[in-house]
Amino acid sequence: MKKEHEYTGKISTALGAIFDEDSEVHISEEELKEGDNLVRFIHALANLAPTMLFNEVTGSNKNILEFNHEANKLCFQYTTKTEDDK
Repeated sequence: MKKEHEYTGKISTALGAIFDEDSEVHISEEELKEGDNLVRFIHALANLAPTMLFNEVTGSNKNILEFNHEANKLCFQYTTKTEDDK
């Protein structure tokens, strides 16, 4: 198993805990259906939290657009690999 797949599994498990009603950080599906909460959740999940983590680990001070550029470079890097490279 590739390391990124291992990380994906661990991240998915941790995110799944958010939707467990016994979790102290619980978010209900009903809450996400209210107003624009789902859009705000996806923005936090896809943009804000990764940028914050990246900045903390690297000591950078990138804003979300700058981090998005880095993430897009990774997307390109991984989509242009051959099957042998993956």
